[in-house]
Amino acid sequence: MAASTVLVLALAVLLLPAASTAARAPPGSSPLVSTCMEGPFPAHCVKELGPRLLDVQTALASASPRGALIAGVPGTVDFSSLVAVAMEAATEAGAVATTIFEGKLPGFNASVPDFKKCLDNCTVTMKSAMKKLHGASAAMKVHAHQVATTLANRAIVDVGSCTLSCHNLTGDMRLILETSLVEFQKMLRIAVTFISKLAAKTPPGAPPVRGIPPARRP
Repeated sequence: MAASTVLVLALAVLLLPAASTAARAPPGSSPLVSTCMEGPFPAHCVKELGPRLLDVQTALASASPRGALIAGVPGTVDFSSLVAVAMEAATEAGAVATTIFEGKLPGFNASVPDFKKCLDNCTVTMKSAMKKLHGASAAMKVHAHQVATTLANRAIVDVGSCTLSCHNLTGDMRLILETSLVEFQKMLRIAVTFISKLAAKTPPGAPPVRGIPPARRP
């Protein structure tokens, strides 16, 4: 496959959510907009995460009448589900960057000094960021909000360092990397904001994390 074709496909993966949003209004405009306004990048939150959230809610509702207990009624906003779709979007963006840093995308010539610097500094760092993101997702499944927040913030720092290392790139490769790295950070910043809101809403007597015994009071 020609390098130009692969570059176009990678861009299509990153820009597809925006294109689908133009075809339909975001779910539950008022609840979604008001919720996204509580966090960073509100317009991006509405445009990119609204359709994803609706897809999850609709699928669950079609599978079980109790689907709303998992992700909320279609058209409403459930913080846990919003965090989940934000992490999903970050994972997709990170996968594009990882593909480039692993040398799997034609056109990324490691012999060019600027490319080599980017590759040397980010191959391991991007893998580390993805591991932290996966860890944060796993932590959310057991409501370990602080662990999820810590890992997500560390992933943001990792990717931020890659952004600096690769800022001298030019052409399509720079566009793809900037788009994927910026998207990764935006989505995780949105996720971190709503994880903190979830943590604030968790009552003191909430069930302990599975596998971790409750703390004993003196």
